[in-house]
Amino acid sequence: MNSATSSASPVSGPWWRELTGYHWFVFLIAAFGWMFDCFDQQIFTNSRSITMQDLMPQADTLTQVKFGTWATSIFIVGWATGGLIFGSIGDKWGRAKTMAVTILVYAVCTGLSGFAKSWSMFAIFRFLTGAGVGGEFAVGAALLAEVMPDRARPHALGSLQALSAIGNILAALSLGVVVPGDKLGWGWRGLYYLGALPALIAVFVFARLKEPERWVAAKAAAAQAQAMDKFGRISDLFTDARWRRHTLVGLGLAIAGQIGLWGVGFYTPELIDSAIPTVEKQTRPKMEAILSAGSLDAHVAAVGALDEKEKRKYANFLARISRGGGKADAIRELNTPLTSDRKEEIRGLLDKAVTDDEKTRLKSIGGILQQIGAFLGISCFTALAARRGRRVSFLIALVLAWGSLIWAFSTFSRPAQIWYLWPIIGFCVFAPFGGYAIYFPELFPTRLRTTGTSFCYNVGRYVTAFGVFLLGPLAQAAQGLTAMPGFRLAAMLMASSYLLGIIALIWAPETVNKPLAEDEKAFAH
Repeated sequence: MNSATSSASPVSGPWWRELTGYHWFVFLIAAFGWMFDCFDQQIFTNSRSITMQDLMPQADTLTQVKFGTWATSIFIVGWATGGLIFGSIGDKWGRAKTMAVTILVYAVCTGLSGFAKSWSMFAIFRFLTGAGVGGEFAVGAALLAEVMPDRARPHALGSLQALSAIGNILAALSLGVVVPGDKLGWGWRGLYYLGALPALIAVFVFARLKEPERWVAAKAAAAQAQAMDKFGRISDLFTDARWRRHTLVGLGLAIAGQIGLWGVGFYTPELIDSAIPTVEKQTRPKMEAILSAGSLDAHVAAVGALDEKEKRKYANFLARISRGGGKADAIRELNTPLTSDRKEEIRGLLDKAVTDDEKTRLKSIGGILQQIGAFLGISCFTALAARRGRRVSFLIALVLAWGSLIWAFSTFSRPAQIWYLWPIIGFCVFAPFGGYAIYFPELFPTRLRTTGTSFCYNVGRYVTAFGVFLLGPLAQAAQGLTAMPGFRLAAMLMASSYLLGIIALIWAPETVNKPLAEDEKAFAH
């Protein structure tokens, strides 16, 4: 047998003792598929600001952030669209076949993203990549839920989500090795070429993975009852009161966590950009000369010694100390002498400034720390959910995620803070995602399992895409209202999305120690 469907477990001791060799094979295939899904997501978020700087070199920082958020929204819309399509196909066509196709789609389109020559071309490939990524999660989670013994199911699904942090850590390591000029020097494009490798996993899926016995049996029962059309029918999520309630609860939880992650938590590279300026070693003495200039002529001469790239750097410093002023305004003020107060402000920025390569490595280290926290957060959620239940675990996770983002985005100002803030962000913001992997497949019957899981996860992404799209305009509107950058104020406002998930828990069913939901009446004559 390649699956276990009994509701009671005769085996005592650790949950993994119940697993056969085939159970482990399914777990590893699903884990590797989702791990490289997350690798793709993370190379995108970690290198997004670098990519926008390369594709839009003449734009100011806020414009680059805005187009970066648009690319993120397009990626998420592709994720949601592909998720809905492949989720329904997964119930109708089978889990194994569908998962192989989704892996192939996202891997190939990830590689193509590295060939983009413009923002629009990059956005198109991001949409297509998202379509494959969106389908893989729901199909992989349903496959694992149906194959695993009941007692092992939450642990296996939670471990699947926790191991995704390995893909994120690999992405962060790749950022520090592949991009900097003093390492491999492949730039951001090299990250996407690496992301094409998971296409090889699809070969193993096609070759050895079998459909779960639970799905095969349900499919046979539907064929006998001439009810094949009931598999993967999205309308059934709303025509039955039970599945409608479960769908709305799952949707509320998904929207809360995904806006928190994609709209705020994945903008830690931009948070570093907002707090830590960059200046190259050869430019630093020239900047010092500007600060030392005691007359208009000396100031103009010092600015004139800068090349065009260095002038843009200096303009960025001016923009940082000018409330409400953009980079364009700062460029027009290049030859305006600095007051003593502005000199002190720029000197303070210069003291904590790093080189571009040093900042890239800082983002890489931050990404690794965040994903170590993510692994621990998802693992803790899994243990708590198996022992105390899904509802209380979600409540604790959502409150902690909200608080961690407010804390980080309101206080981060020095590179050393990433050593404790980034792991805390990762722990808290990723913890609810362990719940999605465990809880969503438990909410729906076999005939609707990938459809329902995908609907909650991916319709939530449509809302998330709109929320992320608002980040850029919100940041621009908030710029200059306080001394804090508008981007950070906007991110803190968006973190309130977690309140929606907390409200949804009022109607959430508890599924701990219960078998997977079934719907035998659907096949009755």
